[in-house]
Amino acid sequence: MKSTPSRNPDTYETDRAPPSSGDTNIGSGHNSRRDPDPDPDPGPDPDPDTSGIWHAFVPLGLVTAEIGVLFDLTPIAVGGLVLFARSIAGVLVEMRFARGPVYLLTGIGLLYALAGSGLVYAFGGSTGTFELGFRGIALAVAGGVTTALAAWRWFETETSAGPGVGS
Repeated sequence: MKSTPSRNPDTYETDRAPPSSGDTNIGSGHNSRRDPDPDPDPGPDPDPDTSGIWHAFVPLGLVTAEIGVLFDLTPIAVGGLVLFARSIAGVLVEMRFARGPVYLLTGIGLLYALAGSGLVYAFGGSTGTFELGFRGIALAVAGGVTTALAAWRWFETETSAGPGVGS
């Protein structure tokens, strides 16, 4: 039996068994922790596909869209918004919040289309440097393009035959 000082300096606490590697002895003030990974060198990341480059394209898509809006260049604004949507979907797939980008792209595309149509309805479709109607047009077109790209991706994955099929 081991005698260790307790929190009260006038008394001693007796431990019946020495603490195991996962237990803590509160009375002695010592905390023993067990290392969850006994291997000191875990090696490379077991899933190298989780670190991609999509997160770098998020600000690039936003900047490209704003440059297109600022200089009244609809194709540049639409391309930036589509790049932004695809990057967000790519990041969420890499972080394993979604299985694939198809449904995310469809949702983002529909959100773009609804928001853009609402802006065009509320402010008119006039083009100009800082007109909200122009931003609505760019959003609506980007929503259509993003949804079409999601549908194309879905069609591609659903109709492609795996290796060895049909032979």
